[in-house]
Amino acid sequence: MEPIRDTRSLLCGLLVLALGAGATAAAAASPDSGARLYRDCAACHGADGGGVADGSVPAIGGQPAAVIVSALRDFRAARRTDLRMQHFSDPQHLATDADIAAVAAHVAGLQRTTPAGTGDAAMTAQGAVLYARRCAACHGAEASASTLPPRPALAGQHAAYVARKMRDGGMIDEQARRHASLTKQIGADGIAAIADWLSRLPPPP
Repeated sequence: MEPIRDTRSLLCGLLVLALGAGATAAAAASPDSGARLYRDCAACHGADGGGVADGSVPAIGGQPAAVIVSALRDFRAARRTDLRMQHFSDPQHLATDADIAAVAAHVAGLQRTTPAGTGDAAMTAQGAVLYARRCAACHGAEASASTLPPRPALAGQHAAYVARKMRDGGMIDEQARRHASLTKQIGADGIAAIADWLSRLPPPP
């Protein structure tokens, strides 16, 4: 009968470990966990999620939680390429789905105060026309966010970041390749014009 007791002890031990993991996930979903987890993000994105005006880091404050969750999962799965984001979205920093949801909810609740970096305003009017013709069908007339499918608001984003993403994409799926083809047709001047126009729109509330 000794092996039976050993088996029961093993099962009890596994149950304790499982309960401990459940408690950890529950703790990660606590109201203040998003703010705690965001501390790593704030080092680059800023306390208000405003990013950096030169476009090296995007503004994310106020983006819907579903958009942030989708982006973090894409970085974690290498569907989007950025060494910093792939590092900070890995399981060592965001261990559970609850962690991802918590930090995304915190970002969604941020009120941005960092002003968007803009262009030189030389082609802002042209940018509005080009955006309406080439981009609005997918991104909406006001360049606001969408949750189904998850799509970030482009309004109020740093012009340099928008221009860079229009040029290099940062994703590796078929949709990204079609997007790259479209931006190639728009050309460098058109990209700069659209990015400048978008940067001057009101950011997510």
